[in-house]
Amino acid sequence: MAKDYKALADQVIANVGGAENVASLTHCVTRLRFKLKDASKVNKDVLSKVPGVIKVMEAAGQLQVVIGTDVTDAYDAVLANYNIAVGGEVAVDDGEKAEKKGGKFNLADLVSGIFMPFMGAFMGSGLLKGVLVLLTTFNILSKASSTYTILYAACDGVFYFLPFFLAYCAGKKFGGNPFIVMGIAAAMLYPNFAALSSSETPVTFLGLPVTMISYSSTVLPIIVAAWVESVLEKWLNKVLPKVLRSIFTPLLVTVIVFPLVVLVVGPVTDIVGKVLANIIKTGLDTVPLLGGFLMAALWPIMIIFGVHWGIVPIVMNNHAVLGYDYILPLTVGTNFGIAAAVFAIALKSKKAETKEMAMTSAVSAFVGGVTEPAIYGILMKCKTVFGAVCLANGIGGAICGIMHVTRDVMISVNGLTLPAIAAVYGKWGIVAIVISMVAGFVAGYLMFNDKMMEE
Repeated sequence: MAKDYKALADQVIANVGGAENVASLTHCVTRLRFKLKDASKVNKDVLSKVPGVIKVMEAAGQLQVVIGTDVTDAYDAVLANYNIAVGGEVAVDDGEKAEKKGGKFNLADLVSGIFMPFMGAFMGSGLLKGVLVLLTTFNILSKASSTYTILYAACDGVFYFLPFFLAYCAGKKFGGNPFIVMGIAAAMLYPNFAALSSSETPVTFLGLPVTMISYSSTVLPIIVAAWVESVLEKWLNKVLPKVLRSIFTPLLVTVIVFPLVVLVVGPVTDIVGKVLANIIKTGLDTVPLLGGFLMAALWPIMIIFGVHWGIVPIVMNNHAVLGYDYILPLTVGTNFGIAAAVFAIALKSKKAETKEMAMTSAVSAFVGGVTEPAIYGILMKCKTVFGAVCLANGIGGAICGIMHVTRDVMISVNGLTLPAIAAVYGKWGIVAIVISMVAGFVAGYLMFNDKMMEE
């Protein structure tokens, strides 16, 4: 029977204090994210028991209502029936200003805000790269053909022009003008500027030496540039008369920030990125078994607290500096182990509601690679099963660490991408997946009982 999303929306809004208490609403893959005017008006106990709500939490200054794979339908139902500002575009009142001023820095919120908006395009391009690896590996398509060149351009363009995507998202996240930041990113990738790297004469700017680096596919330079741009833009808007702001603020920001990037930000972040990549690589090379085990075993726990987003810039930096990544391959079995465990729970449970939730969560984890519904809705209540799944993931991660499993493309990890995973990660990546799936299913079937869901 089709779900009544209007009823779900009505109950959610009623228990967050009504539409008048909502400053703005947005959503991610699994959660409705509310910014509220008065958090004390939230009836969290009732809200968490609303049919269709998996979990309620407060994080990153938001009330986050975990819905799962139906989040888009729930989001649309809220907007269709209530007059609520969308995506944080609401005007900031004095209370919100005070909250932001005194609020703590939240790395997970910062990173997710910058990377999450374009992750769909990023994963789609990565998957296409994986398909091309398969086609060329089995000699179905030649790298010398124009067809390959066209398809490779379609998938590699996102990676090459990554600073453009980051510029827009980071510009909005830091509160600057995202299009000015995009202009700075365009200058970083401008062909004539990039060609200075091969200049036979020293490159200088107003007599100052310039250390040329390649900015394509980079992460740190444009993020730092976006932050500098936002600080400078806000300061200029304070000191310049209103009549001059629209003309001179963009001009002065561009003239100041891009040379600063070329002279300082680019070279410094390039060094930082290389040092960071080498430190982590050395650590994993030195103790691959321990490093691989801990990263894979703790990954589901990182997801609970959102700190897994803090790994994303390091992964992106690895691709830019080394041309491959060795961190996320350690976690290749995670989604599959979680999917297998909750699938086993769906088979064993005698309760229709648990069966439905577990089966839906299993499909979400296996087909879409979205594990939050399974973690929040099932495994956090079944702690022994969750622990066993983490342990199984750790064993697979240790194997990937010892065998130095890496990937040179960004691809989503789920059942639909298994052929591409096999081509990119290799046989040991598949071994890790099998270990997680078998152990997860066995743990779920043997350890689960319906009393766990009642606690």
